[in-house]
Amino acid sequence: MAKKSAQFVSLPVAKTSANPGMVLVTSYFVLFAVNALVIYLANIYFPQYVVLGTFNINLPWAIFHSMGTLALINILVIPFIREIERWKGRMLTSMEWMMKYFVVNFVGVWAITRFSEQFGLGVSSWFVVLVLAIVLDLVQGVAIMQMGKVQK
Repeated sequence: MAKKSAQFVSLPVAKTSANPGMVLVTSYFVLFAVNALVIYLANIYFPQYVVLGTFNINLPWAIFHSMGTLALINILVIPFIREIERWKGRMLTSMEWMMKYFVVNFVGVWAITRFSEQFGLGVSSWFVVLVLAIVLDLVQGVAIMQMGKVQK
């Protein structure tokens, strides 16, 4: 009797971009990392304008809570923007996505800073929120575009 050799069945490996749920999870972690870096650097270079932490919340937890929440807001907006694309009957351009995310970042950071005792993020004025929204928008755009290139 001939001995059968063990054959391994190789399953096709799907790219991450083929799984929309995994794209959202990956996008969350990328946005969280980018947001955390931007807000940390803003706190380091402009501590009089961007404050991280409270009496009860230390710096790492303030970054984790506030930027985790902002990344979640950023991710939860994606299906609504896709619905706008479907409604318009075309894909939005990168500039249109960035304009929408500027508004999302502005509203998100503003809302998070209104609950500074819970999230540990405070700002000195609405102008700081505006500048943070612009910087977050640019850095998030670059990061998501790079993520898209890696997934292809």
